[in-house]
Amino acid sequence: MQLILVLETRSSCESDYKYIKSALDYFYGSRTFKISKIFATNKSELLKKDNRINYLIKKYNGESIVVICADYDRVDDPDNSKIINYCSSKKYDLVWMNLDVEEVFLGKQIKNKEKKKAADDFLKISSQVFKTIKTLNVENPLSTHPASNLLCVMNNHFKKQT
Repeated sequence: MQLILVLETRSSCESDYKYIKSALDYFYGSRTFKISKIFATNKSELLKKDNRINYLIKKYNGESIVVICADYDRVDDPDNSKIINYCSSKKYDLVWMNLDVEEVFLGKQIKNKEKKKAADDFLKISSQVFKTIKTLNVENPLSTHPASNLLCVMNNHFKKQT
């Protein structure tokens, strides 16, 4: 099985991927699935990755799950409803990070120029953080923050090991 993660981060930074992959490693242990990543430089770019998604699905030649990972940012962001509709029409899973991935994993927002370092620093302590983190398994992550439905979505596809 292939898990295709479409992430709202630059390929030069990979911050969102670092947080999410560390959670997958911690909660799902030794994986029997391949992770493929697609980077979108901003939220609206998440909706423009069909060619890359289709390429990865065809290249893998097996079962693929597509998960769009988006920062909620703010209630009145028009891209939020576009992402919901897009995922629904494509039958993709949607993981929300409310307000953003750093707030979910670190409990605070980080300036853009500091995101890469913050993600790298998090990797050094992630196993300690995951023992107590409660923000990753929220059924309705748009109702509170920090919150994400990351584990809710992944539990639909993979067996949790911790």
